[in-house]
Amino acid sequence: MAMKQGAAVESDHRGSPAPNGQLAELLSPRELDVLASIAAGATNREIARQLFIAPSTVQSHVKRILGKLGARNRTEAGVRYARSYERRRNPDEDASEEGGRRSSDMIVDRLARAYRDAMRVGDPSTAAAVVDEGLSGGLSPVAVQSRVIAPAMRGIGELWERGGVTVAEEHLATAVSHHVLSRLYPGLLRRARRGGDTVVVAAVHGEHHVLGLRMVADVFEGHGFDVRFFGADLPDESLVAWVQEHRPIAVALGVTMPLGAATLVRQVLALRERDPELQVIVGGQGVPAVLRHGAGVLYIADTEQLAEHLKGSLPTAVSGKLPASISRGGVGFRRLSEVATGGGDVLVERMAQTTAAAVDGARGQARRAFVLEQLAFRDPLTELWNRRAFEDRYEALIGAEHLRAPTILMVDVDHFKSINDGYGHEAGDNALVGVAQQITAALRPGDFAARYGGDEFIVLLPDSSPDKAAEVGERIRTAVSSAFTDPPITVSIGVCVPEHADRRRATLEVDRALYEAKEHGRNQVAFAS
Repeated sequence: MAMKQGAAVESDHRGSPAPNGQLAELLSPRELDVLASIAAGATNREIARQLFIAPSTVQSHVKRILGKLGARNRTEAGVRYARSYERRRNPDEDASEEGGRRSSDMIVDRLARAYRDAMRVGDPSTAAAVVDEGLSGGLSPVAVQSRVIAPAMRGIGELWERGGVTVAEEHLATAVSHHVLSRLYPGLLRRARRGGDTVVVAAVHGEHHVLGLRMVADVFEGHGFDVRFFGADLPDESLVAWVQEHRPIAVALGVTMPLGAATLVRQVLALRERDPELQVIVGGQGVPAVLRHGAGVLYIADTEQLAEHLKGSLPTAVSGKLPASISRGGVGFRRLSEVATGGGDVLVERMAQTTAAAVDGARGQARRAFVLEQLAFRDPLTELWNRRAFEDRYEALIGAEHLRAPTILMVDVDHFKSINDGYGHEAGDNALVGVAQQITAALRPGDFAARYGGDEFIVLLPDSSPDKAAEVGERIRTAVSSAFTDPPITVSIGVCVPEHADRRRATLEVDRALYEAKEHGRNQVAFAS
């Protein structure tokens, strides 16, 4: 049964069409940002820096955009739209944003240098303070990994190559970073463990550097995968035998030494021979050119790219084929730019083992705390946060240094009782899960969504203008009405942009706005007076 669409927000306060038309329905918020940057003449590297993503991820977004827009004339229309959207923006805001991006890059560079200096002298307290500064400044834990810790460790490696630090000092720097990573770990935990989704993370045989792999393992575990971290120097036959017996969905292999490239190729070939459909992921400075593109494996440059990749589903296979045979001379070696090891003494090795045991204990405590948090603050049906978590999050945002109180959206499923009565409670549950997924997909990084109770959801948009709130609300509304046809499902949305910090008052105001949306026909967005 076709349901009448509610009135969309047709224009912004300057009278131009708002970005919630055909393109906004076709593309995700991130894809719209990429398209707008392309229309502005930005290069892939510039877009990556502006949006805090890897350059290779930009190209993936471009391919998806072209696929969604389809024919050439629609692509050109999209670019024209992006250009007009850029022209509508306030020039003062553009200059401010560009200045903010340059300032952010400078801050990250400064943090990386400060972190490297702390590692050189083996000062874990200062290193932890640097990381805390990055987190309080808005960097995600994954961004701290890839933009602060990883560059600093590469700097230590280059110092080792030039004789600027000893092997013992390099080990100490690594121990400091392992300690700091254990502090970042709780912030990476995003969802409960997925049953049966096992991922193996290991360094190839002969490779002793696992700091980067530890970051990779933490990101996988944070996204709910059951991670088996086998660490350094895993023999070929042991890896293949374990994979053959336990059937993980993916194997992630790391190599930082160029001399380990041939070993990596050999291990990948052995895994492919046992299971042609196994997803193999490779990373590290020692990965040869032959495995970086079109070889049937997934090459990940850093943990930010991995986290972006894990937002979707982990594919079971990657296009392309490995060479039938490859000699060591055919592997494109790269210059060593990671930390290199030498033969350490027994004391240094024991220190490393003690550090590993300590950080593993810290991770175990974080896992237990995460499980308890999920039980207390997660809605078990939709996997969104619950009402208690919303209240805590609102108070935290009020206490933080934000420009204004967070904008609130209250989303209610229209005629939900009729879905339960006409199609059964299982269909009702599926509807709630589906609506929750559409809400989550429509949000930006830093936004917050919770199940408020029954068929109501609540969303927090930090530092959002009325125009942006209308755009997000309309995006949620159109996404839900487009996604569900049997039974047809629509939502009504109330919006409140409070000029005060009183959570209860703001909640009452957004509830009245939701009532207005329902009173005027449902399937629409209404603002609090």
